[in-house]
Amino acid sequence: MTNASAATDAGIPGRGHVDLNRQRRTDSALAARFNAFADLECAPRGSGMSVNSPTYALISRHVAVREPLLALARECQPGQPIPNLLFAAVKHVAADTPDTPLGHHYRRVAEGAAPVADLVHEFDAFCRLHAHRIAELVRTRNVQTNEVGRCSHLMPAFCVIARETGRDLALIDIGAGAGLNLLWNRFDYRYSNGAAFGSGRSPVVIACESRGEMPPLPSSFPAVSFSAGVDLNPIDLADDEQYRWLEALIWPEHADRTALLASAREVWLKQPPRVEAGDALEWLPELVAEAPADAALCVFHCHALNQFPVLARESFTGLLRSAAQARPLFHVSSEGERLVVARLEGGRSTRLLSVLRNAHGRWIQW
Repeated sequence: MTNASAATDAGIPGRGHVDLNRQRRTDSALAARFNAFADLECAPRGSGMSVNSPTYALISRHVAVREPLLALARECQPGQPIPNLLFAAVKHVAADTPDTPLGHHYRRVAEGAAPVADLVHEFDAFCRLHAHRIAELVRTRNVQTNEVGRCSHLMPAFCVIARETGRDLALIDIGAGAGLNLLWNRFDYRYSNGAAFGSGRSPVVIACESRGEMPPLPSSFPAVSFSAGVDLNPIDLADDEQYRWLEALIWPEHADRTALLASAREVWLKQPPRVEAGDALEWLPELVAEAPADAALCVFHCHALNQFPVLARESFTGLLRSAAQARPLFHVSSEGERLVVARLEGGRSTRLLSVLRNAHGRWIQW
């Protein structure tokens, strides 16, 4: 999950208003949120897919009935995905204490083992022992997963836009984090239907199950004449601590995602993308104006708008419509269960592509 630039209420309209989100953090509301996380996020998704995280499914249901753990979760900033943030904070601390029972568990499940019977008791004991540090992380950190696997559906979206326009691309990433998704054309792609894209020499190889008929895509990537991201808190992958936080956000069983992130960091370090620090609502008009007039302007975001307050989402939509009065704009929205590519021009919106896809990029349903 990438962090939206307007995601944490910093520097956005309405910052001084009453925090209704915090007011709604009763034990029962939080318990429902953790149970939903176990059922909807950690559950099997699609044919042939394993449970996303048996560890987090088990722990989530335990947190839902434990008031001290709910109190830790309540410390998170408004707008943040609470289960993801709490579990990342715990995993980050566990990485510093690898000889604890919980640290041993995370290493075992990364190698394919099932959760141990007393996992929830290990989690409880660990959180009691490290409550102060966990609470501090929950209060001060954001969910910024920068999931590289999502390029498995972003790449086809960008290629569809290039095919539609015959032009170079001008890309603006909202909630870019480290900007890893801006490096999509420096990765290699392998789909289960045999389709392969990229130079064949990238250290990043993204594998994806392709369901249904893939649209025709060019054999080579389209040219990109402008590329920039914006985030309230851009991630510097040259900083080991910031990189370790991204690792902590990856679920314990997902060793393949951890390896993919490490490979993507190699690419990032050679030539970091441009990511501006600030509010997306303030930066978007500037970046749109800076994008070359003869390029296909594309604004995209992945699991970022869910962290925007309602008023900020409305303002963002208004900015897109305003920009589309002066030139065609392509909006690539990868939120919830679906990726949608729409062409905005004047007051009209035309859908070019709509697909179901896994949030971590493991499969795409054309």
